[in-house]
Amino acid sequence: MTRRCMNDGCFAADGEACALGHMDLAQCPSWMQAAPPEAEPAAAPVRTIGGRVPWSGSALGLADLANLTPRARTILVGVLGAHDAGKTTLLTGNYLRLIRGETLAGARFAGSRTLGAWESLAAWTRFDDAARLPSFPPHTPRGTARVPGLLHLALRSSADELRDVLLTDAPGEWFSRWSTKENAPDAEGARWIARNADAFLVLADCERLCQPGRGSSRNDIRKLLERLGNHVRSRPTVLVWAKADFRPSDGIREAIRDALGSRIPHAKEVEATTNRVESLADALETALAPAWSGPTARPITVPILQHEPFTVFRGSPHAHA
Repeated sequence: MTRRCMNDGCFAADGEACALGHMDLAQCPSWMQAAPPEAEPAAAPVRTIGGRVPWSGSALGLADLANLTPRARTILVGVLGAHDAGKTTLLTGNYLRLIRGETLAGARFAGSRTLGAWESLAAWTRFDDAARLPSFPPHTPRGTARVPGLLHLALRSSADELRDVLLTDAPGEWFSRWSTKENAPDAEGARWIARNADAFLVLADCERLCQPGRGSSRNDIRKLLERLGNHVRSRPTVLVWAKADFRPSDGIREAIRDALGSRIPHAKEVEATTNRVESLADALETALAPAWSGPTARPITVPILQHEPFTVFRGSPHAHA
């Protein structure tokens, strides 16, 4: 048996960092309050690791958000699209640009709590010692998770505003099931994104829209737009024509645009291709920029029901006595 921390949001017992940031677990009150495992004859020595931080570098889960959200405004961007539409490639391309010093929505890279996850994706695009040629990141596995893994970017604007941007990296099968049957058990992750995202990117795979079976691909993206239109309200939404070096027919484009205009009339369109890396940033920036500051609250106004001075008075009821 293993000692379990008294803090439900801490996973130090599984080898991750202390949720409160203690480098020495013996200094953490939540850890020391936990009863030692009965099966062990003696308590194992507490391992001290220099530079411990309350995150592992892997994709974030819901329990990790409690440690992140208090420090700055958090923007969750839902990235939707079918299997192999280019969602992970778009995210990885933006990460590579940022670490080279480029800007995104006028802001620069200021760190990440998922560097390990980002680098595992970026490694596919680089040469290595085995002379493996660069390639696209692999398909995001469906797995058994009910919510998506979240990739994190901290961005700081020229006005010194810090934003924690969370990007969903979810398998396309979730969205295919959700668009067909909203309450499907294996579409919980898609429903979570639709409820919680501050902005949306919807990827239409131009390569598939040019191949045999393009009619089915057209219908799939139309169904996804129609489903999202039931939930999006006024949140920023961008239709990304991914792999835009392929050119679908005008008829297919118009059919998709008709669905977009009727269900999400405020949505914008952007073309993106790896042949023009800056277009990947244009797509994310178009969704991120309007979500940067968020909508302001409307002023509270009290309606005037009558214009006589006496009846308009809104003081304490005891004042009339």
